[in-house]
Amino acid sequence: MTDRAMQGLMPLPLTRDELERFVQEMKHGESLTPEQIEKFEQQVERAFPGGFDHRDEANAIIAMAVRNGPLENLHAGKCSPLLEDDALSRLTDAEIKAIMVYATRMVAMMLRVRDEAPDVYRRYVQSYAGRYCRAWERST
Repeated sequence: MTDRAMQGLMPLPLTRDELERFVQEMKHGESLTPEQIEKFEQQVERAFPGGFDHRDEANAIIAMAVRNGPLENLHAGKCSPLLEDDALSRLTDAEIKAIMVYATRMVAMMLRVRDEAPDVYRRYVQSYAGRYCRAWERST
């Protein structure tokens, strides 16, 4: 797996052709030695004491599909006192649509990667979670 992919920096594909290229590139870089795999698994264990569970996986998927998508662009703006008025809308219909379309495409893509290349999926999700979700709430 490439360093960029391990760090969760590689953007995920959104079309079938992009998915095929993504999986092939990930598999091509997947020639990890047993020592590299062991080192990665140790990093995951240190980042996620008690093991990487379904909640950690869900956190990573939400980070990919929602938090680090179009929502981030909206969040990056300045705060306004108008936002404190519950009678006012905070997001436009177009903004909500963009967030939801991006999220559903991303989740669908991750499910495809999971089905077509389970080891690639697992390591990608774990590396993404390690990079972006270590401070998030975990299973208790």
